[in-house]
Amino acid sequence: MKKLPLLLLAFLATFTSLADNYEKELSNLLNPGLLPAYRTGKVYQMSSYDRTGGNDDGFTGKYSYVRKEGDNLVIADLKGPGVVNRIWTPTAESDTVKFYFDGETTPRISVPFVDLFSGKEKPFVAPLCNTEIGGSYCLLPIAYEKSLKIVFCGKQFRFIQLQYRELTKKEKMPSFTPDVLEKYGDDFRRLNDAWEGKTSQLAVYGERLKSEKVNLTLRQGEAKALFETEKGGRIVGLEIESGKAMQDAYRRVSLIGRWDGMNRDALHLPLHDFFGYAYGEPAMQSWLLGEQSGKMYSYLPMPYDKSAYLGLSYDQCGAGCPESLQVSATVYYVDEPRNAEKEGRFFAQSRRSYNLPSGEVYQICDVKGKGHYVGTILQTQGLEDGHTLFFEGDDCATIDGEMRLHGTGSEDYFNGGYYAILDKWDDRVSLPTHGCLGYDLKMSRTGGYRFYFTDKLNFNKSFNLTIEHQPEAATNVKTDYSSVGLFYAENPTFENTKINIEGSVEKVSHKVKMSPQQMAVSLYWMAGAYYDDSAIVFSMNHAEGHWTTTVDVEAIPVARIYLDGMEKGRYKLYVEFDRTEDGVPFSIWQRMQPVSGWISSSSKDGSDRIVYAGEVEVTDELHYMTLRKRIKDNIKLRVSNFIFEKIDD
Repeated sequence: MKKLPLLLLAFLATFTSLADNYEKELSNLLNPGLLPAYRTGKVYQMSSYDRTGGNDDGFTGKYSYVRKEGDNLVIADLKGPGVVNRIWTPTAESDTVKFYFDGETTPRISVPFVDLFSGKEKPFVAPLCNTEIGGSYCLLPIAYEKSLKIVFCGKQFRFIQLQYRELTKKEKMPSFTPDVLEKYGDDFRRLNDAWEGKTSQLAVYGERLKSEKVNLTLRQGEAKALFETEKGGRIVGLEIESGKAMQDAYRRVSLIGRWDGMNRDALHLPLHDFFGYAYGEPAMQSWLLGEQSGKMYSYLPMPYDKSAYLGLSYDQCGAGCPESLQVSATVYYVDEPRNAEKEGRFFAQSRRSYNLPSGEVYQICDVKGKGHYVGTILQTQGLEDGHTLFFEGDDCATIDGEMRLHGTGSEDYFNGGYYAILDKWDDRVSLPTHGCLGYDLKMSRTGGYRFYFTDKLNFNKSFNLTIEHQPEAATNVKTDYSSVGLFYAENPTFENTKINIEGSVEKVSHKVKMSPQQMAVSLYWMAGAYYDDSAIVFSMNHAEGHWTTTVDVEAIPVARIYLDGMEKGRYKLYVEFDRTEDGVPFSIWQRMQPVSGWISSSSKDGSDRIVYAGEVEVTDELHYMTLRKRIKDNIKLRVSNFIFEKIDD
């Protein structure tokens, strides 16, 4: 048998190494144990953000391409070696997109742009490629050895974010080919099973996995350990039973972590914020972190060299909180110390800013040192009624002093799009890597989360992540922000801010505005309702002799308006409506108790469009109010808003 020439053997060895690098890239998507590992190569993002500081982040397509080539638009022209780790858009067009690798004149990939995100067209299949919460995303690694040019064959290309990483010669991979699913079929099957919950996140540790169950009573003012050790290893999982008592202690229990005798806590933040609670309730069910079926869970690896402490503390919070908490938890770990040359320790930065001054940005993470950023959890509470304009702001990541990533809008950062639009960014939705923590326009609140796996953001000296809190620099929007930034590093410098701000800031008076868009309504017999521009019109005629006219002596129900999503408590209620010449009186009730007297809607009786009606109460049982009319009247009432002002206890 003849020996293969040395040159051919060297080529085969190199090609095998390149292929192995792509398999390693995929491994980052299905093996949480790899999260602590450092990365090399600068990470950048191309996007359609408005370079003038305005809000034209893709609406006109002005900033959505690099250059024109004939009638086509070049949306990326990258020099290798490198890998594209994320493509996102909320405007997946049907026009063709072409991928040219390594100077080829014939595109290796030529498909309708929308097929990158359908989740059904090979190789762009779910779960790595899909569309949800208003955003279309592709997380399939697309590697290129020498170059990659992406061309859009259409007249207008709108919103786009494309994140890529430069590779060293040692890390480079073979250029992407459409048969990637066949080449790495086992990896994709494992990934699909993992993200669908068919396999445990802890399965990668095999027989090395150990566990320690903890049951303890935690009283106000106490701190107790969940796990302590004086030898190297890594915590790889944490599960804590949640329940009503724990939820009643919202943001009063802190999670504390310390590694290797460091002079600062690696973790010191509200337990609920870490597990993705928002506005007092569980809101996140990601692959790595969240709460589901009465259990808080974390599978973020926490490696240490020689010692570790993980515990809880419970604030003194008076009669409003449970006197004590019964805590049941399980800590999973392996006896494998951190590899200090290749891995970072785990840290969380928790921050809150209440009513930022005009022109400032909200800072999610600001850290000095070497490491990589792996996750953001952000909840936002508007302090102005009836809008979420604060979610128009762009994210911006500055790495080692260089602005590397600039986004196109807050929900875009979380792979979503188009808030307040039905079936887009309009409700709580959890996906394996990202999601919406909830959306409520009447309460002026929303939030999101996003985790970085193969697209984690590595830094050598510093990392800074901010997000604007207004659509344009000249427009200030009053907002209450709180966030958790998750990262791995050696010995970083960073600061947390206070999350519980009661008594430490001057609170802005906040009203809840329920516009027709947020109204959930049930109509009574023979009543009607329809939208007219920015108002809802309630109508009901008198029906002489109909049995419904004998049920109530004076006030006949027209419509029930639900108050779901509002915090429990008492509110002052104001009604904004149009007066007309033939307007008849109406009243607001809760069950059989009148909230208001009869309110005139006649233009002859006054010109005020906003009228104080009375006080309403929101409880678990009582979460609606009723619009009523007099028995013999024909009513046609045009309502623009119901406005609620919380009454402090």
